[in-house]
Amino acid sequence: MVTQFSLSQRAQLAEKARQRFLAEAGRAMVDLSAAVQNRLSELMGEAGSSRDMQSRRDAWMLFQQSRTAWLDGTVKVWEAALKPPDKKDKLLKDEEEAGLELVGTDVVENKILASRLVMGVMEQVSSELDDLRIRIKFLEGREELDGHDILRPEVSILLMVEQWATCGMPRDSWPMVNDVVHKLLTERLKVAYAHCNEFLIEQGVMPNIDLKDRVKRAPATSGGRPGSPRGQDAGHAPQEDANSQRGQGQAAYPADSGAYGAGAPQ
Repeated sequence: MVTQFSLSQRAQLAEKARQRFLAEAGRAMVDLSAAVQNRLSELMGEAGSSRDMQSRRDAWMLFQQSRTAWLDGTVKVWEAALKPPDKKDKLLKDEEEAGLELVGTDVVENKILASRLVMGVMEQVSSELDDLRIRIKFLEGREELDGHDILRPEVSILLMVEQWATCGMPRDSWPMVNDVVHKLLTERLKVAYAHCNEFLIEQGVMPNIDLKDRVKRAPATSGGRPGSPRGQDAGHAPQEDANSQRGQGQAAYPADSGAYGAGAPQ
């Protein structure tokens, strides 16, 4: 039997799912900062060239000062991402996604670092994430999650990488900790997505996802996260949107579909 939801109930459930995800991601950041600290300490004891040893010492010392700022800064920008951007911010984001904005070197380099991490994470979390995307799209009556949605790995990971530099860590120190970040973040995001799915299933949101829910297309709708979900028949989930690249200018870090990859279940 299909559970019927009012528009306000749908909006509340979608928001609660995002809040639950963010709470788990925040706890993961605490463990992640500790894992990074341990990794940098391990590197201090490993053999290497004098230049490598100096770079490791510098990174270790800087992280002692920057660890709290990286942790708190990342959680703060994640929380801010829960709110839809205002019209000016949305216009800037749309221009960037369309390749119309002049992008600085720092922005490009952050996106390159983040995109590599996103691809690795997506290989492991795509199944749980795709199920959650379908359920959220059902609740909000949309074809696809917004480009700024915190549920997108490319959004949360890019914000985390940006905070690495913002807190004072040199960008070239990131490869020292990338592997440990990848391992722990993959494990924790997969669990977080699974828990969000479990929560929605408990509320009666699409307990079973059929193949037709993954491949059929929804009627065209206007973009942007709605204040309340659009009036869509509660018995039908919004259809999956085909992934598409936005051109060569976004190849390093696609803003829309690229981070999910062609290998993600549709």
